[in-house]
Amino acid sequence: MMRNTLPVTPQTAFAVLTRLVAGFGVLACFAGTAFAQSVPPIEIDNTAPRMVKLIILLIVFLVILFGMRRIGIPHIIRSAAIWLVAILALVALYGYRGPIEMAGREMVAVLVPGVAVNQGGNVIVHRSYGGHFVLDGAVDGAPVRFLFDTGASTVVLSSEDAARAGFDVDQLDFRIPVTTASGMTEVAPVRLGEIQIGDIRVNDVRAAVAKPHDLDHSLLGMTFLNRLDGYEVRRDRLVLNP
Repeated sequence: MMRNTLPVTPQTAFAVLTRLVAGFGVLACFAGTAFAQSVPPIEIDNTAPRMVKLIILLIVFLVILFGMRRIGIPHIIRSAAIWLVAILALVALYGYRGPIEMAGREMVAVLVPGVAVNQGGNVIVHRSYGGHFVLDGAVDGAPVRFLFDTGASTVVLSSEDAARAGFDVDQLDFRIPVTTASGMTEVAPVRLGEIQIGDIRVNDVRAAVAKPHDLDHSLLGMTFLNRLDGYEVRRDRLVLNP
């Protein structure tokens, strides 16, 4: 049985080669720029690296032009325009990578309430579907989902979150009476090494642990919020200022 195959002509092979050279050339330019921005700034003359990038782009353009010289001027112009638009699009995406990344984080925060978005040094959380502000954070490295509550005078951990953070709930002293929506109960005083919400970290936080089954969500109360520079609610967004 014979298999039908397309003939590989020298023109086809050369066209593929020119496209590979063009792609690697453009990739080398952008990779060089990304590497240059990832290292600490050093006082050196960067004229030579820029000239190398321009020479690479010139060589890429000449290779493409030489490989397409037999195709015809209209096709060359059309292909050159496509490459130019593609390169400009890559440059634009790279130049606006910061706003694009922030827009992506904002989209994730809206779709997944509780995700903390770091913006301009602040932390922004969007309102959850139930109307409350729920924040994904950590206590001493353990993941904890907090309910934003300015009515709570202290941070209160549920027994499950406290156990996840390393506390032995059975050994805690539940001796402080508090009033909750369900009535009177007792909590155990504790000290938390660190609470993290997004990029905000607050050390040595006075807190309490609720009895088992007394609290569904841990509360982000005033012993954490008073350690911030400020916080405010802007419609459906909670802004924490470290």
